[in-house]
Amino acid sequence: MVSFAKSSNRSSGIIFIFDNGDEWLSDYAKSLIIVVNHVIISTCICLFGIVGNCINISVFLKQGLRKSVNLSLCAMSFSDLFGLLFQVWHNFCLDPYLDLADLPVNFMEIQYLTAGCPNVIMKTAVILLFVVLLNVSSFLPLYFSLYLSWNFNSNLNKTKLGVSIYSNKLVNEGIMNRFQASLAIIAFILVVIFTEILAINLKRKSKWRRGVTSNKDQQEAMSSRESKTVGMIIVVAVVLIVCYTPGVTCSITTSFNPDFGITGKQANVFHAVWSFCFLFHAANSSINILLYYRMSSNYRKTLREIFPISNKRSGQRKNTHNGSDNL
Repeated sequence: MVSFAKSSNRSSGIIFIFDNGDEWLSDYAKSLIIVVNHVIISTCICLFGIVGNCINISVFLKQGLRKSVNLSLCAMSFSDLFGLLFQVWHNFCLDPYLDLADLPVNFMEIQYLTAGCPNVIMKTAVILLFVVLLNVSSFLPLYFSLYLSWNFNSNLNKTKLGVSIYSNKLVNEGIMNRFQASLAIIAFILVVIFTEILAINLKRKSKWRRGVTSNKDQQEAMSSRESKTVGMIIVVAVVLIVCYTPGVTCSITTSFNPDFGITGKQANVFHAVWSFCFLFHAANSSINILLYYRMSSNYRKTLREIFPISNKRSGQRKNTHNGSDNL
């Protein structure tokens, strides 16, 4: 098993070293899981998501942000985009083959501070700013416990940029895990409540429009469009909850069982399990473009206006289909 212990040295006083103990997962198995999940699968998903969220932002900006739904989805796309950029850096740092490059940086250590930061973005709305600051505050115990420093590795006889630990690390890590788990659970509850409120308001608005509109065809078109909007919002909320549940479960487990942590006895299992959690996070930030394209005709229309190639291809398919009908 790989676990981090504290050791004195002339360079910085405290560094990470490896020691052995009872293990549920071998070092080789952990490294293999990290390479497959982080370096290969997660990186591919993140690159797809970065392109997809850039497209989403372009579509919502073209449609305009006067509608609350467009504003919320555009803000979420910005947040997902920045989160995926951090995730790509995280995946890069976890590549075990970087050790073979003999670089003066210990990427496996610095990723804990530079890539594990909250994937948030500043937005203009006051309530969103409050949520961002609250989320950032949950990581303050981590930065009060760890810091970047140049550490001497006696095994390699080299000094590398890595992470050092203060004496209160375990206490602050427990506080951080409990705080994050509590925030996530509260967020899940609020997502369910606000999604339900939004769905009810959209249905009421649809009912009111049907009452003031005399054209039956127009009534049906508006009702169908708003029903699809409600369905899309519900699907996005469900995907978010499903994808973040594994990470919340791991945070709760670590807060009650310190052995399941980055410095615990089962650090290998911790890293392996969290690699799957990060896969879910990357999928949640990348899959939205597929949901929007599948469930929103207005999104498809705007996308084809931005990228005429897709519109030409769809037109060619229609012409081919009409030609076959004439035959």
